[in-house]
Amino acid sequence: MVATTSAQDNSPFFSLLPPEIREMIYQDIWSHSGSRQHIYKEEDDKWSHVPCVADYSTGDTRFEKFTQSARGSEEEYHWVKRLKSEWCYHWCCEQSTPKWHKAQTPNKRWREENVKHAGPSGFMNLMLVCKRMYREALPSLFANTTFIFTDLLEARTWLTLYGGNPEKLPIRSLEICILTTQLMTELYFPTSEENEGPNPTFGHNNNSSSNSNHTQDSHPGISMHSNPWQRVCDQLALLPNLHNLHIWFHTRDLRDWHKRMSETRFFAKLFDVKVKDRNKFVLALPDLPLKPKRGLPSHHFFENETLEGAPFVVERGPRPNNWRVHLMASGLRGP
Repeated sequence: MVATTSAQDNSPFFSLLPPEIREMIYQDIWSHSGSRQHIYKEEDDKWSHVPCVADYSTGDTRFEKFTQSARGSEEEYHWVKRLKSEWCYHWCCEQSTPKWHKAQTPNKRWREENVKHAGPSGFMNLMLVCKRMYREALPSLFANTTFIFTDLLEARTWLTLYGGNPEKLPIRSLEICILTTQLMTELYFPTSEENEGPNPTFGHNNNSSSNSNHTQDSHPGISMHSNPWQRVCDQLALLPNLHNLHIWFHTRDLRDWHKRMSETRFFAKLFDVKVKDRNKFVLALPDLPLKPKRGLPSHHFFENETLEGAPFVVERGPRPNNWRVHLMASGLRGP
């Protein structure tokens, strides 16, 4: 591209405006187009994007809205879908994707009247003007946009593609919102009260070397130190320009978070990630009950001394009760 890029000397935009003014124009376009963008793959495996319209300050009201909807109604159908959405807190953003609309078969008129959509995002128009503008505006785009991911594999692939050139692609702001699988959290759950070390593989104790071969056959490539979450953490640790990082987590497990989740083990790799301001590195986790009700000792949760020296702050909030959602969505809502 460098060899075939024209200097565009006849263009007043490049010949008359200084670089500083052009940069201000680019930043204004990013802001107008939506400075927070979801990055995801469509069914044809091509990258796509949609502006983010979620507001963390409003709280997660999905379960409340579901319980208030009439049984068997179109509204109830959509709140069940939103509660089970892979986009979790960003279900409202997912509704702007073509994939979501293709999957929704009930009343089209109801959707048009009740489903809000994000506005068009026009920053790609700028990138298609000419090669010089593309090369000049690309670093500005990466430096002034918050990229949001709701899938670990997509996050890892994107960070692998674009995270290795921090000078030309200075990634500064990321959000990761994940509804993780039960298998993923089980990888980090201590196999016994005595075993506080790493689990070598899923479902097996670290007792003998003979276990390793058996485990590799059962779950090849999946272990506490080799899984999609760990690989994303490794990619995050390689980013030198991070100014903002927000990670929101929940699990599909029907059991309570505090009974099957070791936070200090699961999120240990985040201690290798560096953000310039600790307060701009937020780990958003579910609320915890009183200590007597917990299933694991206190050192498995981020509180007090376990947060000493952490490069991030922890923000807790309510999450949908998966067991109640499962029962009520199955028709056991009661009168």
